[in-house]
Order: sequence, then structure tokens, then C-alpha cells
Amino acid sequence: MRGEEEAVEIPVSGTWVNARVFAQPSPVVVIALHPWGPLGGCMDDPHVKEICRTFGKAGCSTASFNFRSGLGSGASSVEDTVAVASWFVEPHDGEEPLARQVLIAGYSYGSVIGAAAAAEIP
Repeated sequence: MRGEEEAVEIPVSGTWVNARVFAQPSPVVVIALHPWGPLGGCMDDPHVKEICRTFGKAGCSTASFNFRSGLGSGASSVEDTVAVASWFVEPHDGEEPLARQVLIAGYSYGSVIGAAAAAEIP
């Protein structure tokens, strides 16, 4: 799973978040959050892609994903963000975690969600 960008389904609340993950030997993962979905925001937003490209070149692992919903209070978007962060910092199949530290970079709606999620990220 290390060395190239991959599509990954990350479990959250009995369903999945579709993520794009670039795992590298780095203690840091940068999670890029997109603008509000109902207005066209998604993980293919050029700002999100640039964040991942820049931090990936700097040696960090990166992740972007599409929120399951952008409606209501944003609680599900916060839950999605926490699930993606947890996926990186918790061990899988007896292996070491992929990262120890999480950096959230959000654009527009993503910045609000990132700030709300920061207090819940392990």
C-alpha cells in the first residue's frame, strides 16, 4: 500500500468513504478536505489535488475523499474526517500504523469541517 496513490474504501458508520490515499514512510498524513458538495465540491477539486501533490512531494502521506453528505449540521462530514484520520493512525492487520500525526488542510467548507474534526482525531 505504500508508494503510489490508491483508491481505498474506509469504513465509517456501517458504510464507506471513498478515498484517494498516498501512503509513504512518513509519520505525518495530510488529509485534504474539499468545499461544500452541494455546490460542486469534491476530492477532485484543484485545491485539494494541489495540497496532496505538494505534501506528497514533501514526503508526507496524503488522503482526500468525498464526504458522504454535505447537508445538515456537518456532523457526518466530521465523522468521515475522523474515520479517515483513524484509518491512518490505528494499526491494521497487526502492522504498525501508517502515520502518527495528522495534519488537516481544508478549503472553504472543508476548513470548517477540519476545525470541528480536529478535537476528535486520535
